[in-house]
Amino acid sequence: MTAPVRLLLVLFVTLFAARVAYADDPSTRSAKRHFDRGQKLFNLGKFDEALEEYQQAYEAQEIPAFLFNIGQCYRNLGDYDAAIFSFKKYLKLEPDAENREQVEEYITELEAEQEKGNSRRFKLDKKRDEPVGTAAPIYKKWWFWTGIAVVGVAGGVGIYAATRADPAGPPTTTLGHPPIVFAP
Repeated sequence: MTAPVRLLLVLFVTLFAARVAYADDPSTRSAKRHFDRGQKLFNLGKFDEALEEYQQAYEAQEIPAFLFNIGQCYRNLGDYDAAIFSFKKYLKLEPDAENREQVEEYITELEAEQEKGNSRRFKLDKKRDEPVGTAAPIYKKWWFWTGIAVVGVAGGVGIYAATRADPAGPPTTTLGHPPIVFAP
C-alpha cells in the first residue's frame, strides 16, 4: 500500500471511530429519547407533557431547534410570554434558521394577542389559581349528599309507616271507657 492510501485509510478509520463515539454519547441518546417522546405527545395534542419532554431534551443537549418546539408547546398552551421568549431565544441562537420568517410571524401574532390581553400563564398546579380561603361549595362535599340520603330514607320510612294499612284493623282502645259491645 502506498502512503497516500494508508493515510486515507487511517483518516477514514479515525472519522468512523469518532462518529461512533459521538453517537454513543449519553447526553445525545437522552436528548433523542426525550425529543422522540415529545414529538409523539405533541402529535397527540398533549402539549404540557410534550413541553416537559422537549425541555428535558434541551437540558441534555442545547440544540436550538428544541427551543422552537418548546415555543410551539407554549403557544398551543396559551402561554404567550414563554412562547415569545422561546422563539426569540431560538432565533438568537439560530440566526440563519430556515423557518425564520414563520417564527417571526408567530412572534408578531403572539405579541398582538398579548396586547389584547388574551395571554394566560400555563400552570402545572391548577390549585394555585384558587384564592386563599376559598372553600368548595357545600353541594360538592360528600357529607352533604350523605345527609340528604339519610334524610330521604328516614322520610320514606316515616311516610310508609304512617300510611300503611294495618291488617288487624283500627287499634282497639277504651279511652277510659268500657268497651262497647253490640248485641245482635
